[in-house]
Amino acid sequence: MKITVTDALQAADTEEIRNHLKAFNHQFVGDILNKNIGVFALDDHGNKIAGLTGSTVGHWLSIELLWVSEALRGEGVGKQIIQEAERQAIAAGCRYARVDTFSFQARPFYEKLGYQLQMTLHDYPVKHERYFFTKTLTD
Repeated sequence: MKITVTDALQAADTEEIRNHLKAFNHQFVGDILNKNIGVFALDDHGNKIAGLTGSTVGHWLSIELLWVSEALRGEGVGKQIIQEAERQAIAAGCRYARVDTFSFQARPFYEKLGYQLQMTLHDYPVKHERYFFTKTLTD
């Protein structure tokens, strides 16, 4: 056996490890539906002015990225995007959602939408906190 280290990680490297892990996990969770999701707000020219990317995995919506242009912040656009992602996730059979954010980002925003803090990483990445939230979408 030989251990190697690289800072030039290739997409194929990540995919190979992901496939091995999926094969291992399959024996425990079977064929769970894993589907990407994107919800976007577009301006009159078709440019993205806000958006969310994530996935639905089993009973969970995983929100990976949420961005709203500075000109639209506080206008309810982020809330609309989250709510649409949640509707799509519920339609796909999801019962829960998860998201994380930094202390300089959107903790109060997620809390207003009903997300509950589950865990905090202190001093992450440096001098900040990273918050992990979940929300029950259906009973």
